[in-house]
Amino acid sequence: MTERDAARDDGHMMVPALSAFTSYLHAAGWVVEDDDGRTVLWRQAGAPADTDMQIVLPTLETVRDYPDRAYEALRALAYAEQRLPQEIMADIRFGGADNVAVRLTPDAPSGEAPLFLAEAAVSALRTFVVASAAALDVNSLVLPARRPQRAETYAGQARLSMQPGSFVLALALPLLDAYPDQRASAQEGQSLLVDIPPQPFGRRVSDRMLAVARRAQLLADEVGRGDRPLAAFGRAEPHAPNATELAALGELGGPDHDLYQLRFAWSPLASAAREPLRLKITPSQQRILGEASEFLRTRQPRSGVTVQGLVVRLYREGKFGRGEVVIQGIDDDSGVARRFRVELDETDYREAVRAHGNGLQVIATGDLDIRGTRLSLRPLRSFAVMPGLDD
Repeated sequence: MTERDAARDDGHMMVPALSAFTSYLHAAGWVVEDDDGRTVLWRQAGAPADTDMQIVLPTLETVRDYPDRAYEALRALAYAEQRLPQEIMADIRFGGADNVAVRLTPDAPSGEAPLFLAEAAVSALRTFVVASAAALDVNSLVLPARRPQRAETYAGQARLSMQPGSFVLALALPLLDAYPDQRASAQEGQSLLVDIPPQPFGRRVSDRMLAVARRAQLLADEVGRGDRPLAAFGRAEPHAPNATELAALGELGGPDHDLYQLRFAWSPLASAAREPLRLKITPSQQRILGEASEFLRTRQPRSGVTVQGLVVRLYREGKFGRGEVVIQGIDDDSGVARRFRVELDETDYREAVRAHGNGLQVIATGDLDIRGTRLSLRPLRSFAVMPGLDD
């Protein structure tokens, strides 16, 4: 263990390098009030005069008790920011990171959870991040099967850890994209702090996650009381959650919809400090959110839907003319294959026959028309056969 990567034995939490720590304090609005050559006294700029909040750090990282001094300074900073030391460490390590934590409530000893519950929560948490990141570029209540690459890449840069508690999953969401060379620097303990705009991409993602969680919770309560129909989730309102976000919020409690809490804590590096915020998602709310997700995907008409899949049925009354085909494919990011009816002219119908006979996939785009359980693309905007290996 190097001095740069020194860790406290109690909790085994890494403390930041001195250069990274002081860079963070500067960026977070702390100022040096005194420097006696051995220690530096920091105070929070703009704090009330009667506030005796201060942080003391050694001037050199090579002093023997640096890990202890840094750990105590980290605890004081956590108290001042109303965040956990682990959250501040992630903030420093990423050069700015918001934190979203999920507290599960399994019937198990503290720190333990059934494997199926933990697996479901981790998967849903990742889905939540991707869906909210994608929503910044795709203004739709149902995300397309091909999500923006930026959303997938960003989710891959987030880091998951455990926090003390019953069973807490903590996700650090970087404010800025972290490139490979930056991640390598982070592993060496170097500071990644850079000038951060007021609304970086990561902050927009975490703000979106909070906004849709609150909106979804409000709508679920209204639907549960009978004040509004389930179709209320299909209205284009501010912060309306998309189907994927609803599915994630409905699955974070696991298959049994156990009660869970969401905690949002923001980095002070992107804007003025904000107090952490908690939401409690009940089992009944989770069930309604799951139903709302299914409603948007299967019972809510929408335009510009693209389906790619196999032709599984063909029908027309004569040997020539228009005909109807059924395409089995996926039209959203749920991964669920459904059947869609499409009316084709003579030319496209012959292409559909060729695709069916040769096992080729087709791609069709149109407006989704829903009548009972029957899904159709009407009017059809485009139809084409995907090239095969022999083409």
